[in-house]
Amino acid sequence: MITDETGDLRSAGVVQVLDVGCGVASFSAYLLPLDIQTMSFAPKDGHENQIQFALERGIGAMISALATKQLPYPSSSFEMVHCSRCRIDWHENDGILLKEVNRLLRPNGYFVYSAPPAYRKDKEYPMIWDKLVNLTTAMCWKLISRKVQTAIWVKKDNLSCLQHNADLKLINICDGIDESNPSWKTPLMNCIQLRSAATDAQRLPSRQERLTFYSQSLIGLGISKEGFDLDANFWQDQVLHYWKLMNVSKTKVRNVMDMNAFVGGFAVALNKFPVWVMNIVPMSMQNTLSAIYDRGLIGAFHDWCEPFSTYPRTYDLLHANHLFSHYKTNGEGCKLEDIMLEMDRVIRPQGFIIIRDEDSITLRIQDLAPKFLWDVESHFLENKEKKAETVLICRKKFWEIL
Repeated sequence: MITDETGDLRSAGVVQVLDVGCGVASFSAYLLPLDIQTMSFAPKDGHENQIQFALERGIGAMISALATKQLPYPSSSFEMVHCSRCRIDWHENDGILLKEVNRLLRPNGYFVYSAPPAYRKDKEYPMIWDKLVNLTTAMCWKLISRKVQTAIWVKKDNLSCLQHNADLKLINICDGIDESNPSWKTPLMNCIQLRSAATDAQRLPSRQERLTFYSQSLIGLGISKEGFDLDANFWQDQVLHYWKLMNVSKTKVRNVMDMNAFVGGFAVALNKFPVWVMNIVPMSMQNTLSAIYDRGLIGAFHDWCEPFSTYPRTYDLLHANHLFSHYKTNGEGCKLEDIMLEMDRVIRPQGFIIIRDEDSITLRIQDLAPKFLWDVESHFLENKEKKAETVLICRKKFWEIL
């Protein structure tokens, strides 16, 4: 419907997709061979645990809900937002949830809404559809296709249209939004966020080119081209060392989380491995998540003083690069043991945890690890300054209560 049935979503420029109410993430599984990165989410479902099943399939997913807070993803991050039977009333509350979709979509991105045919027999369906059309028109979206139970809109890159509709009081424009602040526990806004000059400056290339592309967002963060290339080359080298130290085949690891991802260099280094990587940017760190999405990767904001939105035992590898020292020096109110406990909850039995940090912290972790039933090996690898740095390779034991 998007490509007039002459190609796949790649030909429409789709690189990153947000799947709302994803179920068991079958849509994401379909997109995997196309090298389209999908962030799938759904609320906690007590009787089916669909996100847990998605993660067992080796598909990137997390527990979340579109309700009263912004989703923990940066603005203008996805070329498509997909909702198939996602049970969200987009027409309610002046379309505030649609405005969150508008925030997340890149210019000329697609919103795909598919509802059960049974909805059309609902006596309120014509009213609901009219509300949807009015809301999307006010946001300057264009309905490009409607067949059977599926409708597709495109978010037009049209600032003059938005300003015109704002003058007519059809839409509210957000006042001065600081995009450097992370979308973390931020209340939903009943307004449209206009693009910044930085967003306008650059068109992003194809997914494979994005992995090594020096984007405008990196310039805004003060990261030089030399620093960017150094980071990329460093992690390419470190990943090879990691696998030698872990002494496992590439196929033994599928779900990976980089707990302090910076600009995603670790995930890019794993691109040729049969894995997917959840890139986490701590909300108290520099906001680099937009740069990560500009590289064709996926991730989320998080505060490691709190549990991550996933089920227990869902990741095969956790990577923590100077994460503990950040929380130690920034007074975030959580102890090293608290973060280790959450890591133990998230990692699967026989899963690996790789920790790089200050010597005082790695020594403390070595003391505590046996209490979590982790096996620990200490190694030395070079850091970016070519100095020896302690690297802990931890492995969670498979144990049972007899």
